[in-house]
Amino acid sequence: MSEAPAAPHHSVRLQARRRHFKRFVLAAVLGAVVAAYTYGALAERVNPEDWNDLLPEWLEAVVLGTVFAVASLPIAGAIVARAIIPVPSFLLYLTVLLGKNPPLPYYAALPLAIVYAGALTVLSAYLAERPERPRLGSRR
Repeated sequence: MSEAPAAPHHSVRLQARRRHFKRFVLAAVLGAVVAAYTYGALAERVNPEDWNDLLPEWLEAVVLGTVFAVASLPIAGAIVARAIIPVPSFLLYLTVLLGKNPPLPYYAALPLAIVYAGALTVLSAYLAERPERPRLGSRR
């Protein structure tokens, strides 16, 4: 008779749960940081016409932070969030950079808004990837 394969050791499961929990907490914390940074940036706008948004400022910041957090998780829906995040973050930061006091010129605000949107997208993609090799400080 052949023996059935042994079940994974309990500590291996516990380590996997801890690793998943750490990734979830990291995504949530960074999503809150993005929301706070975005809310602070939105408060910098001084032009009254820039305040006529579809959503309140705090809700815009929370939505962007939530989308960033979901895009940073290693789940199947993260790719949809990563596809969504560049456009609203580009438009949001473009209006912030053009509406602050003193406003940036358009030729400077456009590339800077692209950099912000690209940085959020690249960071969320990096965080969502499952590492193939051990990171610094890990015991693997």
